[in-house]
Amino acid sequence: MKQIQLVSPDFVSTLWDKIQPFFDASFKYSNDDYSIDQIKMLLVNGQQRLLVAVEDENIIGASAVEFINYPNQRVFHINSMGGKALIEPDMIKQFEDWAKSQGATKIRAFAHDAQARLYRMKMGLNTVTHVVEKTI
Repeated sequence: MKQIQLVSPDFVSTLWDKIQPFFDASFKYSNDDYSIDQIKMLLVNGQQRLLVAVEDENIIGASAVEFINYPNQRVFHINSMGGKALIEPDMIKQFEDWAKSQGATKIRAFAHDAQARLYRMKMGLNTVTHVVEKTI
């Protein structure tokens, strides 16, 4: 059975060699807001949280997430996600249940068109805005 598990910041460095390939894959489509090494630092320092997908005691995926608190909402923001079969109904339910248990009222992710379609189709996330940017 596949399960989502929270990893304590104390164990991020211990698991890094196993989980870095999942982040490498997801960073192929990211912008330059931060690097792989910086995501590791954010996870180790507890500024973001590491969720891993485990099947038969093997890590099959990883996600770096954070909570953003607004006056009327607590948003579970997916910053990076990579691995096998993470966007399946059972796994999505586990993500949602864990986010709710932490007080989240919404789930959010920035995504390119192909990723956004996957989030819409599989997770039921709705497009609420487009983010565009220019480096100056």
